[in-house]
Amino acid sequence: MKATEFKTIAKDAASNQLAQAFAAAKTESEPAFNPQRRAYQGETLLSANRSVSCDTWRSGLNNNVLVLGSSGGGKTRNHVKPNLLQCQGSYIVLDCKGSLYHEMGPYLEENDYIVDCIDFNAMDGTIGYNPLDHIRWCEGRPMQQDIISIASAICPVDEHASDSFWPLAAANYLTAYIAYVLEALPDEAQNMSSVIRMFELAVARAVDPLFTDLQKEDPGAYAPSLYNRAKATCGAEKMHASILGILAADLVPFGFEGVIRSYSNPRQIDFRSFGREKRALFVTIDDMDRSLDKLTSLFIQQAFSSLCRSADRDYPDHRLPVPVRFVLDDFANLRLPHIDDVLSVIRSREISCTVVCQTISQLEARYGEATANSIVGNCDSQLVLGFQDERTAAYFSCRANKTASTLLETPAGMWWVFLRGQRGTMDPARRLEDHPRYPEIIEAKRAKEARIKLEEQQRREEEDRMLREIEEELNVSLEELEMEDFDERNIA
Repeated sequence: MKATEFKTIAKDAASNQLAQAFAAAKTESEPAFNPQRRAYQGETLLSANRSVSCDTWRSGLNNNVLVLGSSGGGKTRNHVKPNLLQCQGSYIVLDCKGSLYHEMGPYLEENDYIVDCIDFNAMDGTIGYNPLDHIRWCEGRPMQQDIISIASAICPVDEHASDSFWPLAAANYLTAYIAYVLEALPDEAQNMSSVIRMFELAVARAVDPLFTDLQKEDPGAYAPSLYNRAKATCGAEKMHASILGILAADLVPFGFEGVIRSYSNPRQIDFRSFGREKRALFVTIDDMDRSLDKLTSLFIQQAFSSLCRSADRDYPDHRLPVPVRFVLDDFANLRLPHIDDVLSVIRSREISCTVVCQTISQLEARYGEATANSIVGNCDSQLVLGFQDERTAAYFSCRANKTASTLLETPAGMWWVFLRGQRGTMDPARRLEDHPRYPEIIEAKRAKEARIKLEEQQRREEEDRMLREIEEELNVSLEELEMEDFDERNIA
């Protein structure tokens, strides 16, 4: 045997041993499949050739995904929809266009989901939302921290950055009004509509006797104490009027006709149910009208809080039996205080969030540079659907090991995928049409349309049948009357 041949064989053997050793080490480092975690299996689809395991125990990553892309870049069609087709857990989806419910709802229903929708524009839909329903009670009393959380969301300090006194004072009054509604009014009246009525009475200077009477009837009530504290913050008449003026503006999204109907809807949303069974909720918002952002933001805050509390209190392992994913389109227009902290703690509870916005600049403009960095850092999977913004390109240039100018030249149809601990890679975009379950969307939609058409036809036929019966009864009655009249005339 020649020396060169021996060297080649030895080199190959060494390489094989190295490969085997690496494979063995990799196998040992990966946790074995745990049947108890079957509910958490699956893949989050990122690009045409890249995906990541949904089982955080196996991947070592959280399931939070940051999706950046300009309008028309394919965020909804080629990322949100393919991942909804995966049918992995429950979904709470913000839908700016209002089309996802009609396009994806029938498919999810065919896959044994309970599907609902809320339209935060017209406030119609299949289910209602009353913020006061999600306040916890302890020993017969509403929990003050939950009341304060609602008041702070409705009267945010960041809208008055120059002087935080005014929103804080408005929140103090609102806290007292909410507490009164919960402690003094019957169950059917415990909604935001009653809170607005309390505010109207305050404007008319007719609210003081209500708190005085409640204190006499129920000395342990929170509301009178909270109200007295709120009054102590404003001594002058002009100051009082200014505070009420700020509160009036903050309450506008909660007092129009549509939202009032939602408060009294017999079917009210129960966020905890999303962790018990497979559900999907599509929340329609208007990306052109920012007037209802406070309502949407409060909704999302309460959803996160309710699900985290449910995981901690309802289940011994502090994990939801059904994982829940939030898909938050138009994220940069939401007001979610401490959302970076939320994203950092929801993994252990089997909750995750897909953050969808256009650019890093947009995220920084809403939340500030430090919080924006924290939000990005708490998303272990990051997907950039083309670079149209210099700030975004500069932000990811180090991760991609490319210059910002190179990233800005990314060809159309190519996406950048960044996973924690890995260098960014460019990969072809995932197309909705390439998903193996894509034809089922069309079939499910057609089937539902056919069912609706059949039900409408059956309803019309039933109405026609009832009308015919009524007409026949009327005709019989008329004939009887005519006969009676004929007999009376003959007798006469």
